[in-house]
Amino acid sequence: MLAKIGKYFQRLGIAISVLFNVILGGYSNQSFSARNYAWKREGKPNLVWLIDIIFWLDQDHCMNSWLYWYTRKTLGEQYDNDIREQQMRVVQEGKETS
Repeated sequence: MLAKIGKYFQRLGIAISVLFNVILGGYSNQSFSARNYAWKREGKPNLVWLIDIIFWLDQDHCMNSWLYWYTRKTLGEQYDNDIREQQMRVVQEGKETS
């Protein structure tokens, strides 16, 4: 039961982070932590140091958040491209048999 409650609050925290990021103009599926790490990578002012202190149990919290976001974004785009290619093959095959 405690594990379920902990998981609930973890998801709630992520949802609040994403909402906060979107309100500030970020991507709709990116957490505030991931966005700050992206800013750090780009040499922009960021709060990575502060966020990583707050989440001290999760070493390199912002970097891990960014890696998770980037991996999901990249894999999602690859999946979409694969689906489009498959759809185009089906359309081309349909034209050849008509």
